[in-house]
Amino acid sequence: MRSWQIFKIWGIPFKVHPYWFVILFLFSWSISKQVNLSSGDVYNTKEAWIIGFLTSFFLLSSIITHEVLHTFVSLNQGVKIKKITFYFLGAIFQIDKYCQTALGNIKIAVVRPLLCFATASFLLLISYYSASQQIIAINIISRVGILNLFLGFLNLIPIGSLDGGNLLKSIIWHFSGSKNKGRKFLNKVNLFLSLLVLIFGIICLFRFNFYYGFILSFLGLFGVNSSKSESQFFKIENLLKFSKVSELKLKPLRKIEYDSDFSELNRLVKNKKNAADKYFFVVNNGRWSGFVDENILKTVSINKWERKFVGDFEKPINSFASVYLNDKLWKTIETLEETSEGILLVLNAADIPLGIIDRSKIGQFILKKLGFNLPSEIVNKLNYRNQYPLGIELPRIINLMKKKGDL
Repeated sequence: MRSWQIFKIWGIPFKVHPYWFVILFLFSWSISKQVNLSSGDVYNTKEAWIIGFLTSFFLLSSIITHEVLHTFVSLNQGVKIKKITFYFLGAIFQIDKYCQTALGNIKIAVVRPLLCFATASFLLLISYYSASQQIIAINIISRVGILNLFLGFLNLIPIGSLDGGNLLKSIIWHFSGSKNKGRKFLNKVNLFLSLLVLIFGIICLFRFNFYYGFILSFLGLFGVNSSKSESQFFKIENLLKFSKVSELKLKPLRKIEYDSDFSELNRLVKNKKNAADKYFFVVNNGRWSGFVDENILKTVSINKWERKFVGDFEKPINSFASVYLNDKLWKTIETLEETSEGILLVLNAADIPLGIIDRSKIGQFILKKLGFNLPSEIVNKLNYRNQYPLGIELPRIINLMKKKGDL
């Protein structure tokens, strides 16, 4: 569903997702029910709904204000933000470039919790020193203050992408000088906390409340799986950053002699093992001289095949998209994605062709390093379709690494 823009500051559109209105209604209903249960003798149903709606509305207003100030600090620290979309209790940032310094990330991470605590302190002081706690306005102010206090502490929990998690890994990055140390330590903390929640949930499941035990168990299991996925993501990043083309298993070149006629070319095409292969590399006196596309068979009538020679149709070998053995894997993938067919010729330092690589070869290398061995049937399908296996979006990962300054 399309989000709706509510305003634009510093060239950044601030949007609200339509789901927010559904959650606003549910949150308003929940608060009104709470008011009816706890203060039904003071407020009628209409007043309870007013308290519920205005509490939800002003809570959102405070969150929006916090995000505007958070955006201001982020921009000052070099972050490039494309747009911001609110989902009631938080917002999702679409970022084109992340902050490149540990200190800058620390400043960004503390903004929201500090603003939540400042807002909570101000509102709770007003509520505390008011003449009557039964006034609807004071009740709303008190509730918004308490919810801001809750959000402040929630944001400081050192997990995932919460401000507490970003703050923890940025502090470690600042004092250790290594961004990866902070990320790996945070992932260990996430795993530890998730295991605690999972164990507590299982205990609740069988000893106390089945419903809450089930929810806690599910959240704990989700956290454990997320931590494992993050560990795999670290490995993929390191493989992309440090691995070279020389570590990949290359697809052999299909050779054909310079003076071969079209009948010979047609025979080789019929006997090929992989239907996706369509290029032949021409050899002249033991040296690579160029390449041809098997589709040239369609340009010449069959009765002329024995009088037409492959060498007359070859293209220069340096016109084939290529990489070198010592090229980094992430650079190779970028070059690969710039081609129309997703294949690259691999050359050694002397510019001699050694083989072919494509998406499937790179994907199989990544999976093998991660400990996955695909069945031959799946490998054959991947080779035919020339796709990264199991939905691994390597170009997107590389783009994200570049945004974060890791490449």
